[in-house]
Amino acid sequence: MNLTMSLHHGRLDATPEEAGFRQEALDRLDKLLGELIQDRKIQGASYLLARGGKTFAHTSMGSLRHTEFSGDLKPGSIRGIASVTKWFTMVAVLTLMEEGKLHLTQPIKDWIPEFDHRFYEKINITHLLTHTSGLAPDMGYFLEPYPVGWWDLEFAYAEDETEDDKEEKPRRSQKEEIAERKSRWIKAMLAGPPVCPPGEQWNYCTAGYILLGEIISRISGQSYEDYVYESILRPLGMEKTFFTVPEPLHDKVCVTNDWELQKLSRDKEPAWAGPRSGGGLFSTLEDLNKFGQMLLNKGTYNGARILGRKTVEMLSRVQVPGGLPAFGWGERQKDSEFGLGSSLGRVFDPYKPNTIFHEGAGRCALMVDPDEELVVAFFVPSIESWVPESIISVKNVIWSGLQ
Repeated sequence: MNLTMSLHHGRLDATPEEAGFRQEALDRLDKLLGELIQDRKIQGASYLLARGGKTFAHTSMGSLRHTEFSGDLKPGSIRGIASVTKWFTMVAVLTLMEEGKLHLTQPIKDWIPEFDHRFYEKINITHLLTHTSGLAPDMGYFLEPYPVGWWDLEFAYAEDETEDDKEEKPRRSQKEEIAERKSRWIKAMLAGPPVCPPGEQWNYCTAGYILLGEIISRISGQSYEDYVYESILRPLGMEKTFFTVPEPLHDKVCVTNDWELQKLSRDKEPAWAGPRSGGGLFSTLEDLNKFGQMLLNKGTYNGARILGRKTVEMLSRVQVPGGLPAFGWGERQKDSEFGLGSSLGRVFDPYKPNTIFHEGAGRCALMVDPDEELVVAFFVPSIESWVPESIISVKNVIWSGLQ
């Protein structure tokens, strides 16, 4: 790996001093990230900080890719944002709510008939948004030694079908073929009993957000990806945010392994995978800042109204009441609090409870603090699943710089 430690700086609208932020905190942040790169805990790092709508810090360092002589990670580099995509799905759901096309306590069975069963009939939109549906969580959530995800089951079902099986089936229309494929991956998600009744535990469930993507598609009559583009990305001017990165921009995409590199050349997900509403977007720090500013501005950015003020204010409220257990990945919380698709400020973090944020594997984060008028976005790409210093310590250093 080419560990280039040159610092690169993006466009700024204000100095740290003008934004009420201490320069020494930025110096500490650069030192921390540089040490993590030197220790090979992360491949590179980039961050953007904005206050009052003005960007006052935009820096990158380290390598764009895991391959030798890959070049530097730049402030404008594109990176897969993984589960931060869930925020876009959440906003898409809320736009449909504001149009009167769904309500948050509406049961999923109203759109997906596979949920019309005693195991699933009480699961509603809020349960999916808050990871409290009781559906099986992401693989490895319970630290099981041999984790299996729903996609493994569906892929196995698809592979089991032989050419003879296909020939014996009656010819179907394209619409019927699509309906059967959707039914297959939905049934794979529901394989086995729920882990608990809805609303009793917090179990991080990406499958729930993929189901939300399917609901968005069925209500809007568009693909999930097209709906997000037309209702969120295009109005906000997020021109470097994609579900499929155009080939001319592939050399600007940060990847950490060969699988990510190969994924760039795939035009779309396999038919059994469902919508990319749980973690399929690529973006830049500047584009994420536009999305964050929209939330900070109560639903509007640069003249585009995405959500109503009262809807955005709802995002900082606790939807999962204190006392709800969340035993995922060994953390074993007994009083987890969660917003409507967002993590909230917690007692062991220095920021205020109104702060909303979401992290993504790989890793990255987007945070919005309405009290401080602050938006934070950062990429800390790594092949490691979890480097706490690159997430927790980075947030703590950033919050220490506020004046």
